[in-house]
Amino acid sequence: MHTEPSDNQHTSTLENVIPIWLETQFEQLHDQARMLVDDYWRQLQNRHKQVANNERGRIGVRIRRRESSLSFSIEWYRMASLRQNGATKPICQYLKKGLGYRYPLQKILKGEPDWEQTLVEELENEFVDIRKQLALLGKIRDAYHQFQQATQEGNR
Repeated sequence: MHTEPSDNQHTSTLENVIPIWLETQFEQLHDQARMLVDDYWRQLQNRHKQVANNERGRIGVRIRRRESSLSFSIEWYRMASLRQNGATKPICQYLKKGLGYRYPLQKILKGEPDWEQTLVEELENEFVDIRKQLALLGKIRDAYHQFQQATQEGNR
């Protein structure tokens, strides 16, 4: 004899599946972003071997992970160096993201070599898609937590 699961069993199963699904989606996006960032640095290093110092790219990119909220950001920055006590010290100036999911590349890339502009533009297009998906997953996560709170309050 086959019995259908009760509504409580079905709800309990979904409550277990949703956080796992969210974490899996975040991890897949993080892996995709990490691969793109690593590829950027590989291409930048290869190009630096081929060009004069004044044609080197100065734009860097990194991923900043936030463990507590299953989130991360993809951030562009400008690399420079500072002379201090006869030693050269690298410094980074983080660039401000524009509205929405995109960095304002025209401002950021002004004065940078053409090869670097092309590389950054290609990657930023990929990063825009990742940032959008990440934001949507964050909304799902927040809505799920709000639902759980409302359900718990209703059961009191």
